[in-house]
This record gives sequence, C-alpha cells and structure tokens, in this order.
Amino acid sequence: MNRSNRSLPAVRAPGLTAVLGQGAHRAILSFWVLAALCLVLLAAGRARAAEPWPEIPMPPKAKVQWVADSMRVNGVPMRVMQFQSPASRAEIVEYYRAYWSGGYPTKPSVSALGEATVVGQAHGPYFMTVKVQDAAHASSQGLIAVSRVLGSKIERNAGDLALMPGARVVSVVESNDPGKRSREVLVFNTQPPPSVVRFYEASLQSAGWRQVQHNDAPRTANGPGGSFLVYARDRSELQLSVAARPNGQGSQLLANLVTKDTGPQPF
Repeated sequence: MNRSNRSLPAVRAPGLTAVLGQGAHRAILSFWVLAALCLVLLAAGRARAAEPWPEIPMPPKAKVQWVADSMRVNGVPMRVMQFQSPASRAEIVEYYRAYWSGGYPTKPSVSALGEATVVGQAHGPYFMTVKVQDAAHASSQGLIAVSRVLGSKIERNAGDLALMPGARVVSVVESNDPGKRSREVLVFNTQPPPSVVRFYEASLQSAGWRQVQHNDAPRTANGPGGSFLVYARDRSELQLSVAARPNGQGSQLLANLVTKDTGPQPF
C-alpha cells in the first residue's frame, strides 16, 4: 500500500464512524490491537530508518476504496482501505496467505475474529493486515490495514476534550482528509447519559462553542437510544454522540472534532 494507490476513490466524511458505523470503528480498533501485539516481536529486531510504507496487492477482482490514507489509532500511524470482491472469503485468505509466505522470515498469521478471518504479516517496522468476511452471493468484503508499529508511542490523549470524573479514554482515532482533520475520541463514563449531556452542554458553552443541533432518541427494544449534539466554533465542528453502555454501567461518548482548512498534515 503506497501513495500510488491515491487514484482509488476516497471515502470522505466528518468522521470514520459516521461513514462506517460503530461496528467498523471497532473493526479498525481490532486492527490496532493486532498491530500492538506485534510490538514485542518487532522491537526485538532493528528499525529500518525511513523505510517506505509497504505496497499491498489488491484482493482478486475487488472494488477498493480508501477509508483513510493518513490516520492514527491510539498514536499508531495507519492506512486503511475497504474492499468488496466476488471472490469468496476462502479465496481471499488463500491469496494473501500465499502472497505473504514468500520473501518473509515467518509465515503469515491466520486467525478468526468474530465472523471474519484475519491474515497478518510483519514487514520491517510495519504490520499488514487483511480482515475478510462473507458477503451476499458467496462474495466477500473486508478491510486492508497497514500500521507503523515500530517506533510508535501508544497514546490515548483526550486532547482539549473535557472529561468527567472517572472517565476512561478508550480510543483516539485521528485522520487527515483534503482540507480538514478529524479526531474521534471514545470515552466510557460512569455517569448516565443525561448527566453526560448536561456536563458537555455547560462546559462547551463556557468554552465558546455554539450549539447548532441537539437530537434525542428514546430507548427502544432494538437500541439504547441516546443523544446527538453538534457544536461550532471558528473553523471547527464538534459532534457528540452519547448513549448508555450495553452492560448498563454508565455511558459511552463518541466525540468527533473536525477542523477545516488545515492543509496537508501527514502523520
């Protein structure tokens, strides 16, 4: 995967979760978890200075789109694409298993992750991963990710986002798109959703943010409900999604800060 792939149509939106949904947000984090597990293995080797991002072949017969070609997950630089292919999941897995078996000191890893299969291989300071699952009509779909794990520092910093007492930052996903930069912070709070909403309404107003949207969805048999708020200040927009956690213990907050007119800022 390298810059020559910029001809691919790009997926552009205020935030990754807005494009892909919470499930894909967790899938991207799963990639990061797998990459983080390789830190111990890669740290034993010698870093290769200024080694370019590896180029990954596209899946057979696939339609491929960028999710983000300049992003960080918990401080780890990453590039992610999504694909759809008429080839089956087994064909995709075998394709990458065979491709990554040649020219590498170790065989690629193949493991199950929920309903998907993940194929991974280390490449110098990078870790390459393909996550594929079944799609309709015996086809397949999935994600392709490359992480620069060696030399990266794992960070979960909330940045300028105010935190409530007892809050825990679960993940920080940053991405660069033409003319804008986004930063998604996932936070678990011990307080219930209404308390979280009131906290941010007060703190953001005092910080000079102007509320431009507030929608509440009631709890139903199919979902926990929640609140969606949008704030604006200068060239920035802040989107907040607040919902009860599935286990009923507190709430979760997804805050997405989009700053426009930033210019190129590669990670």
